[in-house]
Amino acid sequence: MSILDGVQRVLALYADGATELSFTDVAGRLALPKSTASRLLNQMQSYGLLDQDAATRRYRPGALLAQVARAGMAATPLDDACRAVLVWLSDDSGLTAYLSTLNQRETVVLQRLNGSHPVQVLSPPGSRRAASGTAMGRALLSRLNEAEFQALYGADADRPLPVEGRDCPATVGELARVVARIRADRCGVAIDQAMPGIGAVAAAVRDPSTGELRGLCLSFVSFQADAERVARLRESVLQQVGALGRELNDPYWLA
Repeated sequence: MSILDGVQRVLALYADGATELSFTDVAGRLALPKSTASRLLNQMQSYGLLDQDAATRRYRPGALLAQVARAGMAATPLDDACRAVLVWLSDDSGLTAYLSTLNQRETVVLQRLNGSHPVQVLSPPGSRRAASGTAMGRALLSRLNEAEFQALYGADADRPLPVEGRDCPATVGELARVVARIRADRCGVAIDQAMPGIGAVAAAVRDPSTGELRGLCLSFVSFQADAERVARLRESVLQQVGALGRELNDPYWLA
């Protein structure tokens, strides 16, 4: 295993949700000899990729990674325009509003606005989830053309997808059908699927001048929204994201 392979595997543990890891955690999860794990962690720490808590001896992502992440997610003019819509949606509903983009077959959170409701659904910027399992991901996928979709998932409709949760697409063909429905509806809704107890309503815009793709959503715990409220949230997202799309001259929202 090269040093870069090791670095990628350790960082993937944090990308999957770990906040702190001990030497034992890394050695065990990656099935590494203790000497290899020790050398790898020491090197990552020396280069600023990891920090070690002096008291607990556990490792967390280093300051250098935080700086790189901030630079990589610097707001674009499209992001600024999306943020204005997020503010409106969050203030109007009291719910958490998210801005995300698509990275291969995953969504990546770019911005989060906390709502005023005392119960919130909170995922930090940088969080990733499989696009096939969420309203946000499917809304983003609905903006891809057939060639772009097949570049991500292939053309075999029977190809299985990782199990994400209840009622999530199990094959590429099932995902394609779900995405087609969302493309026609211009809005995706998912409740108690990949994230039990969580619901979301999402839509996406694409800047025709740059090709940038962004998804916007409202997220809520299931007990906060009955069918009538979900319908109202859906209409609100459609109105606000649609208005933004028309401002961008996004053909999807002009039709």
